[in-house]
Amino acid sequence: MNSNKFLNIIEQSDIGMHKEYLHQALRPAIDLLKYNEAELQLGCSRFGGEPDLPVGSDWPTYGMNPYRFLGQINFAEIPPNEGNLPTKGLLSLFVADDYPNYDCYLEVFEEGYIHGIYTPELTNLETLISPNPSIGNAIAIKFSSTIDIPHDEYQLKDWPFTDNQNDIYTEIRDSLHKSSAYLLGYPSHYTLAYDPTPGEEWCSLLTIDSDDDLEWGWNDGNKLMVFIELDRLKNLDFSRLMSDAG
Repeated sequence: MNSNKFLNIIEQSDIGMHKEYLHQALRPAIDLLKYNEAELQLGCSRFGGEPDLPVGSDWPTYGMNPYRFLGQINFAEIPPNEGNLPTKGLLSLFVADDYPNYDCYLEVFEEGYIHGIYTPELTNLETLISPNPSIGNAIAIKFSSTIDIPHDEYQLKDWPFTDNQNDIYTEIRDSLHKSSAYLLGYPSHYTLAYDPTPGEEWCSLLTIDSDDDLEWGWNDGNKLMVFIELDRLKNLDFSRLMSDAG
């Protein structure tokens, strides 16, 4: 959905008096859609499975523990958008998938729980074999540009909506997304009573839901939200990411 269509919907709704407020709050977002029919190619965007990294790369670890591969985003596959995402390169994301016999345990909100590797050129890639015995399914993903508005009153100052208007607002917000997995936009969740964004200098990078097919379960079936500092995103520096779940 584009901003003009969204504003027309707002005008015709029972929250039309807040059109300008919502116009100011709009953010670009990119929905991530499972593409089960696609054949997995080297360097393609996907959830799960094993990563494609430069030849000779070592599997990333925290402490002595191997990370679990979460997925990879080939930015060249994303349609033109108003976000500050790169236009090329491959972002590989890993998560601290803890087991009882591991020597290091990381909470989802701790630095290092999410590990990112950005590969600017895709000319020398190979698929790394996971050291974990179970890697889960691999599913290709495709992209759909959209827009987003705040998830709740904790994400924006001077929230103007009454209790009666909140249901209308939520229904309209949900209609903006074709998937519960998306890049940019605002983080969304099921349980939190606060804004999970680490600070004003941070933005939402990725929001994904728990998923049985991919063997993902964030805090008992909630969503995982990943954040990056705005300056690092502009500089293509994915070496420091933060996360939360709820």
